[in-house]
Amino acid sequence: MKSYTKFIMCIFLLSVISCDKEKIIPIEQRLLNKYILNLEFEGTIPIDEKINITINETKNDVQFIYDGRIERRGGYSIQFPKHSYEIDLGADIAIVDLPKDDDWILNANYIDKTFLRHVLSYELFSLMNDINVASKCQYIELELNGVYNGLYVMKEKLDKSSLKINGSDSLAMIFKEPLIFRESYDNISPQDWSNFHQQIYPKIEIEDKTDYIEGVRDFILTSNDLVFENDFSKIFDLENIIDWHLLLLISNNGDGILKNFYLYKVDNETPIRISPWDYDHSFGRDGDNELNLDERPLTMERSILFRRLLAFDWYKTNLKERWEELNHANILSADGLKQRIQIKSAQISESVAKNFELWSVDDQWYYDDNNFIDEINIMINFIDLRHSRLENYFNNL
Repeated sequence: MKSYTKFIMCIFLLSVISCDKEKIIPIEQRLLNKYILNLEFEGTIPIDEKINITINETKNDVQFIYDGRIERRGGYSIQFPKHSYEIDLGADIAIVDLPKDDDWILNANYIDKTFLRHVLSYELFSLMNDINVASKCQYIELELNGVYNGLYVMKEKLDKSSLKINGSDSLAMIFKEPLIFRESYDNISPQDWSNFHQQIYPKIEIEDKTDYIEGVRDFILTSNDLVFENDFSKIFDLENIIDWHLLLLISNNGDGILKNFYLYKVDNETPIRISPWDYDHSFGRDGDNELNLDERPLTMERSILFRRLLAFDWYKTNLKERWEELNHANILSADGLKQRIQIKSAQISESVAKNFELWSVDDQWYYDDNNFIDEINIMINFIDLRHSRLENYFNNL
């Protein structure tokens, strides 16, 4: 039996439900606080193997102490001199005023001299709609055994807890960067051939969801137009997909079309949703720090999902109306975006200056020796260029 047939047998008429957002302190208010994390450990922090640490959190001169475990993390970024880390607290703790959780990423943010691209992208996606989930972030200054190591972005790890997955539901699942939106699997080298689509939850050795996710791909590729129109919103959360589409367009994150996202299903009653991840390739810079001020809208048709959707007038109408709505709400407007960049950059400027006393702005990994202000100006200029081009794009859509 084809995976598409197996998949259709699992589909029910779905009613979209909204997830209640956990109340947390807005990032603008949290930025007024100063958070320092000092990690105490023996030896060196390894890659892909956690060691024990003691975490000393200081918030406005008040100290809290936790036990945890840590390892170095990263793909391409693992080679940068300033390292990123993953920490496991062993219990759900509301560290640095973020929601209670036990798994956290300490992102060095080395290649992005503004320290804003991840934070801004995740914030925008969350603001677009209450159903959208993105990693909640906090700026911290990190010390390793009492020695200052720079400014970091502390991020929620996207997992069963942060995505509010119903662990008792047989159709709950999480994939990191599944390959199903690609035109072909030819010449693809997955991280793990035994877990081709990077199934995160449930563990693939416990319950393999490959047939389901391949069924989604077959639906996109082979269903006729009438079936696609009728069943799309039973399978995907249309509002969430449109917001993801717009985030990709406004940020110009070319990598994000086919990777840099999590695909998840909360339960049987909730359609598939997307959560963005890894947005240093955005807002005027590529992921390797090369300038990318290209005004053209992204080639969204590289994704078979967006190619299929953009063939329908109803989708293009919904996309355009959502663009106008989010501009009117000052979320994606040029002025709204620039204001967010200016406010956040002013609030972290002292910490950024301290960071660059340790980590030089003209390191070999950069294409230029731009400083923090230069980089903020690139983002501001990018917004003007991008927004103007997108206005023309939507006027002619």
